[in-house]
Amino acid sequence: MYGLSKRWNYVCRTTPGVADRLTPLEQVTRDEFIPAIINRLFSCTDELRNIMALPPRYGGLGIPVMMEMADREYNFSCRATKPLKEAILKQIDNYTEDWRHSKGVKTEITTERNLFYRQKQAEIRQELESTPLAKLMFQLAAEKGASAWLTALPLKEYGYLMNKQQFSDAIALRYNLNLKDCPKTCTCGQKYSANHALICKLGGYVSLRHNSLRDTFAELMRTVKCKDVQTEPVLLPVDGLELPKGTVLGDQARLDISARSIWNASERAFFDVRVFHAPAPSNASKPIPAMYLSHENEKKRCYNARVLEVEKGSFTPLVFSTSGGMGGEAERLVKKLASKMEYHTGQRYSDAVGYIRKRLRFEILRTTVISLRGDRGARKNIVDINSLDLNLEPQGQG
Repeated sequence: MYGLSKRWNYVCRTTPGVADRLTPLEQVTRDEFIPAIINRLFSCTDELRNIMALPPRYGGLGIPVMMEMADREYNFSCRATKPLKEAILKQIDNYTEDWRHSKGVKTEITTERNLFYRQKQAEIRQELESTPLAKLMFQLAAEKGASAWLTALPLKEYGYLMNKQQFSDAIALRYNLNLKDCPKTCTCGQKYSANHALICKLGGYVSLRHNSLRDTFAELMRTVKCKDVQTEPVLLPVDGLELPKGTVLGDQARLDISARSIWNASERAFFDVRVFHAPAPSNASKPIPAMYLSHENEKKRCYNARVLEVEKGSFTPLVFSTSGGMGGEAERLVKKLASKMEYHTGQRYSDAVGYIRKRLRFEILRTTVISLRGDRGARKNIVDINSLDLNLEPQGQG
């Protein structure tokens, strides 16, 4: 879609007054293209179409409505090429581009384009006020890092691959659409839905999601030359030390990761991962930033004092949502790892941040879509024998 949209974008930028001629293209996009990528037959509503027209970082899919953007893109193109056009009309042989002027014009155009998308995003959010769950899913889709999977190349080497069903399930999950060909009832007996599948403990998929993210962080730490990287390290015993209420005191208490040379050269840093589902009843009533903060604080109440007082190290909770967003503490670690990656590999910092975000996002996404259709064991049906009619007739004696 990315390459094809650029071709139509070229038409918009070079052809004046073409908007009305693009109506058939929009009709095909609604009736054929979008149902094809979602793998279902349905009528695309205006609300959903407006959302999908936004760039991924604003919560959309980057499938633009060409007839709406045609005139705007043509005007942008005219502004950007005005000096060159004038030079051609005046037949200037030794024309030299003013790079400073060109950069300024491009910056203005980018600013105006982003302002347009932010306004559209705000309008859509306002329209979704009457449907809280749809509004929440739209806000989650616009979180930093949540859309990294949509802009990544499908590189097998890094695991950036999904099959057709996984892709359509990921889109359905992103916009709270009904899943196709799923059971009505979960093995646990509850009514089946995408939201239930992501919090159901049967099948071990909640643990799979957690462990996958834990192992990815440990691998990234080893990649950037951190020392003494361990998964599930056992904490030192408390030995009667008085610690704040709520602290985990068990002798066999473990955290997810420990490593040295993260924040400084010799300090041992401990990390604990949590992946929560925002639409779950325990989270849905909170603002999104408060969700992350709540889970971070809960982890700190359990382990921070023990790590500081007993281990003499540092503790960082790594909180993520199933939609791909991350809390402030996890964001800080990602930036630190990217800085180390830049130093050890020579990779640009921005590229390193992008790479880490994509790795983490695909780990969450892959384990999330697996949990939607993964086997959870045979359902146990308990039958009251007294309610059975065995159609037995008593036999006469004799």
